[in-house]
Amino acid sequence: MSKLFFPWLQSRWSLRQDVLAGLIVAILIIPQAIGYGLLAQLPAASALACCIFPLLAYALFGNGRSLAIGPVAIVSMMVGGALIDIPLADKVASAQLLALQVALVLLAMRLLRLGNLVHFIGHPVIHGFTAAAAMLIIIKQLPLLLGVPLMSGQSPHMATVSLALLALLILILTAKLKHPTLSKLGPLLAILIGILASLIWPDIAWPQVPIDPQQPVIQVNLTLPWHLFSQLLPSALLIALIGFLESTSVIKSLGHQQAAHEQGGIKPNQELMGLGAANVAAAVFQAFPVAGGFGRSMVNDKAGATSPMAGVFSAFFVLVFLLFARDIIAFIPLAILGAIVLMAVWPLLDIKPVITDWSVLPNDKVVWLLTFAAVLTFGAEVGIGAGVATSLFFLIRSASHPHMAIIGRIPGSAHFRNEQRHQVLTYPCLLAIRIDEGLHFANQEAINGFIGHAIKEHPDARQVLLVCSAVNVLDGDGIELLLGWNDRLKSQGKTLHLAEVKGPIMDKLHKVNFGGRLMPGQIFLSTHEAFMALADDNLN
Repeated sequence: MSKLFFPWLQSRWSLRQDVLAGLIVAILIIPQAIGYGLLAQLPAASALACCIFPLLAYALFGNGRSLAIGPVAIVSMMVGGALIDIPLADKVASAQLLALQVALVLLAMRLLRLGNLVHFIGHPVIHGFTAAAAMLIIIKQLPLLLGVPLMSGQSPHMATVSLALLALLILILTAKLKHPTLSKLGPLLAILIGILASLIWPDIAWPQVPIDPQQPVIQVNLTLPWHLFSQLLPSALLIALIGFLESTSVIKSLGHQQAAHEQGGIKPNQELMGLGAANVAAAVFQAFPVAGGFGRSMVNDKAGATSPMAGVFSAFFVLVFLLFARDIIAFIPLAILGAIVLMAVWPLLDIKPVITDWSVLPNDKVVWLLTFAAVLTFGAEVGIGAGVATSLFFLIRSASHPHMAIIGRIPGSAHFRNEQRHQVLTYPCLLAIRIDEGLHFANQEAINGFIGHAIKEHPDARQVLLVCSAVNVLDGDGIELLLGWNDRLKSQGKTLHLAEVKGPIMDKLHKVNFGGRLMPGQIFLSTHEAFMALADDNLN
């Protein structure tokens, strides 16, 4: 039971450090959350609700020491996209339903132990999606920074622009401070400057955060728009996937964390449970889907967080703020929030993967570009789908064109290398071919062609040795390939041999009596043993 609840209790944690980290993250999360609420087209109350009970639920089941749960930019943007056609009166309840669906997806993955499955989505897809999402988020902040809608033909509101530039300058300068605590107080300082500007110049029409002071701090709503379930489900599936990937990526990036060293690294299925519980809490308390944010988690880690209890204290400080100082929110200019969100996502707009040397990983760069362009043009669902499909295309194409080499012995050693890359010793009567891929339906034609060409180029070879050190997959077509060459070589007066066949592959060969049908050919334990056994034939 202790492994299910509070799994982080199995490692060391410090109450004092978690309290301090919780306070620092609370200072950061309040303005960020309100900004992400605007991104999700939801009221400030819903955004701030993401900063209380989801954090408590994650501490009950999650294991990420420094992972700071709450609203995150990319997920918030995806929530806004999912709710774009929902009537205004139903948006909050629809966001709750979306959070519940995300929780159900995550918990279903946990039940099926699919924590590692999401990592089949390659880094080029994730990075391309993240960069495109960051660009879209930045574009969405421009009206807040300019004080007028984009493409409206109106002149920018100069007071708003000036305040936004001042906020950006404060955020940039404070981030450069060497003091680990002071460098994280930029958002708080920008908020204070914005509130001060609202009080000093009340006649300026600053666009400000709409918040109802009569609305209860904590609200529970179990009446959800179930008729929208099927409409929101595709978005929920993608939000669950992206939220989980982002959260686990954050934990991996903070690889020095205590849990990673003491318990053997990240436990994806445990994180599915923690994130699922957090989103259940979001669904109950009128919030929207949450995940682990990179920026806040870095702050949490630098502040000395030792366990998810830091998130509990963050939730406590946010709750205290909402109980005693919530009216302050109404004085925050939207330009300040736009600047905070812009600075939070700016590091995600990373185009280095596509401008570096294309000769190294051209396929990855094509996947990155296609995902990036598709997300910008057609949205997250289509963009990620296009990236995954392209990745699978390149994977299948690579599998269908395996690397193979004719090998020989490095003189004076028991090592064997490609004769085209090294000075090796070969024998006229022995043709040794190393296959660097599984034997399956996708590459049968390519392997057949290579073996046939190699035999034609070595007419004196009476012994043909297939080195299978890299063969990890063998299907029916692969078995037929081996049997076919065995029969064909026998008809030509030649003998087929295998070397370095792995146990699981050997098990399959035993089931079809391949060893008996191979005779007088042999299956050697090593390439060295094969060369030694066939040396007499080659010397005659």
